[in-house]
Amino acid sequence: MTDYKKVYLASAEAYKNQDVDLMLSHATDDFSWYNINPEGPVLLSDTKEKAKVGMQYIINDPNYLSGHVDFAKAFGNVVVVVETDRIRKNGEEVTQRRMSVYQCKEGKLGRCLSLPIDEDA
Repeated sequence: MTDYKKVYLASAEAYKNQDVDLMLSHATDDFSWYNINPEGPVLLSDTKEKAKVGMQYIINDPNYLSGHVDFAKAFGNVVVVVETDRIRKNGEEVTQRRMSVYQCKEGKLGRCLSLPIDEDA
């Protein structure tokens, strides 16, 4: 059985190093990425190529500073993670945290559901 935590961590390390191609080499061609908002899930991309455009946009943003993994745990083909990005907002460095659930298949990441964590909630 594939160790999906290792698959996710390899992808996250590539993200940390701002290597989008390597990051998405760990994703299926039909990789889908959703953000969970108060109104429900919003589809950001439904293919690996669309996800690449979105990830490249994030990494190329001059206000994006860095990202890292705080927690990752695999449950069969599901990986639950907490991730933190450092960004510049209104001239100040701030952190943005999110919890994500990755559903995996065929040895790769197949879908991501990402939920921003509001520290003040």
